[in-house]
Amino acid sequence: MNPHRIPATFPHALLLLAVFACFGTARARAAVTAAMDSGYTPSPSFRVPYPFFDSTGHEPRITATIPLESESEAEWLRAPMGDHLLDHPEPWSAHHPSRSDETQLVLDYNRVDLVRYGAHFQAQRPLTMYPRLGARFEYATGRKRTLYGVQLEQPLLPTARFVFGVSTVRRTEHPDLQQVDDLENSIALLVSRTDYRDYYEREGVGVYASWRVPDFSTVSLHMRGDEYRSLTVNRDDVMSWFRLTRPIRDNPAVDDGRTRSVLFRLERLARRSGGTRAGLYHWIELERAGGELGGDFDYLRVLGDVRSVLRLSPATTLSLRAVAGSCTDGALPRQKRFGVGGVDGLRAHALNELTGNQVALAQGEYTVGLWALRGEGFEAGLHAIAFMDAGTAWDNPSNRWDVANQRFVTDAGVGLATSEDDVRVYVARDLAGRDADWVWSLRLQRPF
Repeated sequence: MNPHRIPATFPHALLLLAVFACFGTARARAAVTAAMDSGYTPSPSFRVPYPFFDSTGHEPRITATIPLESESEAEWLRAPMGDHLLDHPEPWSAHHPSRSDETQLVLDYNRVDLVRYGAHFQAQRPLTMYPRLGARFEYATGRKRTLYGVQLEQPLLPTARFVFGVSTVRRTEHPDLQQVDDLENSIALLVSRTDYRDYYEREGVGVYASWRVPDFSTVSLHMRGDEYRSLTVNRDDVMSWFRLTRPIRDNPAVDDGRTRSVLFRLERLARRSGGTRAGLYHWIELERAGGELGGDFDYLRVLGDVRSVLRLSPATTLSLRAVAGSCTDGALPRQKRFGVGGVDGLRAHALNELTGNQVALAQGEYTVGLWALRGEGFEAGLHAIAFMDAGTAWDNPSNRWDVANQRFVTDAGVGLATSEDDVRVYVARDLAGRDADWVWSLRLQRPF
């Protein structure tokens, strides 16, 4: 068994699935309640038929209020990259049609910060000239360190398509391609003494201008100055409920130093909807650091993450993801190098088993609804999953993305999920190894 997985034996996995399948989830109840509050009369299946629209602001907007944490079929597609201080205007409007501010509790548990707690505040009125504010303040008990983030954005035109913003942060950060969220990672560390992420501290300031282009993307240009610092593991203070003899993974050091960079970014969100056949999202970022800008590092880095959902039939769905990254000039510091392997991709391999200054990854999941039980205020059922991950990361001294010359690693397997994806159990195997072990993993969300 790979040491970097949540241990999920077959009987325990089936027990968890049975509990969630029989009793349903709070997500469906929240969706129904929100839809009824908005004046919508639910259909007999209690599925809210939302049209497809995206973050560029051109398509119609919904009126039902569904909190982000309670979405199922109608879920925003996006990669968990960035500082996440301000929600995009469309998700905010969808979840807060009659509110202009919100305060949330922040709570995380990892092997570097131990318990990190705080508050996250947002105030915004999309499609107006009012400024948008996001602020997060946290305290990391293991490091005795205060962390913060503030982002202020001012629309430049009444449509709010053009904005200018500033931000400042000091945060515990992890690599872009390690995408397990705080809640799931905290539970993994508490239950199975497993941390799916590596950490470093980033402190800096930035300014940016953004343009939401209808039917295309949100185009933004950023200038940033950041300081990177390595962090150590609080090995003796990490507490877990089970598997107490499992050793805590080291936290790899990064290249400490200062970065001066310009970033060009394209980002588009899309709503995953049961009433539509497709949704498409992209995050594409080009970062130029060093040179005339100064700083301790000099490189040109490109990273793209594209995701799509295809509704093949009322009971079947195909989810796709493609990732490509390259250092085209200079040398990447360790915190900017690419890594694949683990529950985020290549699910039969260890976390960051493959690393380099180039990366390519493709993932696909085919989901079939086995059965469903619907009633007033709840929805339950099981989905069967077949999946395949193929990818690799490698070093090219000439800074060329020579993907055609690489040998891809391919993992495949099957899984079961509750209808609302609260629990997913996967079993994966490296197809290149005749004697390769089957690797079990337990997830509390979709991997992409």
